Amino acid sequence: MDEQREAARVMQDYISEHLMEEITIEDLADAVNFSPSYARRIFEANLNMTPAVYVRRLKLSRSALWLRDE
Repeated sequence: MDEQREAARVMQDYISEHLMEEITIEDLADAVNFSPSYARRIFEANLNMTPAVYVRRLKLSRSALWLRDE
């Protein structure tokens, strides 16, 4: 279970570092050395959302912060 939590954290870090790029499930799977389907299941199990939803929310959150600070 700790390995799965760590993998989810690595995928979150990858997303954060590459947020302005197109991120695929294959990119995330490569980051944690798992198959795309297993990486997606781990992500969803630990964050209760798909990677696509996570990316969308993170982009919206960062955009809102940028607008607030401008």
